[in-house]
Amino acid sequence: MKVGDVMSRKLITVNSDDTLRQLWKILFKSHINALPVVDKKQKLLGIITKDDILKLIYPDYEDLIEDFFSITDFEEMEKRIIALGKKKSTDIMCKRVIYCREDLPIMRALSRMIVRNFNQLPVLSDTDKVVGMVTKGDIFYALFRSQLKGNTLSLKK
Repeated sequence: MKVGDVMSRKLITVNSDDTLRQLWKILFKSHINALPVVDKKQKLLGIITKDDILKLIYPDYEDLIEDFFSITDFEEMEKRIIALGKKKSTDIMCKRVIYCREDLPIMRALSRMIVRNFNQLPVLSDTDKVVGMVTKGDIFYALFRSQLKGNTLSLKK
């Protein structure tokens, strides 16, 4: 099976001048975990994930892991969140994006996600336009359906 067989083509993208506040609304309403940032020609500029936003809002989150009862100024954190809401997507996006193509075998895409600890990959066309998103869940369900049907998977390129 190829990525193009299992990916979602219902893609929500954002522009480089969208603000963090806008991105947050989109992620919340859409129940998705990542937003590709594209230019006017749908070429990939970067990607923003929920984790990226959470780390931006609370860069000291690891302090809570070390000392759960540490004193945190949550009022100050709220002020920080309001101020960050005006940041543009280009200011917070990851510019070095790992992506895949529609003809990539799903097991290779899954391998990229596991090795890099990603939950999804943008899918690009031969002309480098963003055409979809593939998630670990997409691949999991494709493998599950394949097992139910008794199909064998080709792990070759």
